[in-house]
Amino acid sequence: MTLLFKKTMLPKIHDGTKTATRRPIRPMVKEGGKYRLKTELFKAHPDSIQVGRLYPQSLGEMTQADAQMEGYSTLQEFQEEWVSLFKAYDPEQTVWVVEFRYLGLLQTV
Repeated sequence: MTLLFKKTMLPKIHDGTKTATRRPIRPMVKEGGKYRLKTELFKAHPDSIQVGRLYPQSLGEMTQADAQMEGYSTLQEFQEEWVSLFKAYDPEQTVWVVEFRYLGLLQTV
């Protein structure tokens, strides 16, 4: 079980700029769980994160602070990226929010 991230997000995860991610379907992670970072389905990085919170939220409930936790400067920037990934932005859509912290390099997870 893990979360896939775009390669461009890894530096933001490493420096603590990105501490949350939103997914259209419930990810297979648990609060308190430790997971390897992945940018490809079968390629794990030696870096790990720990999930702090997992909860549903509508996209329309997002705030500027939420967008910044996602690693974006503005809410509009997040919305544009969402459209590039999922082809539409519907403020009524319920997504799953995963808040996490970067643990660094771990030998075993």
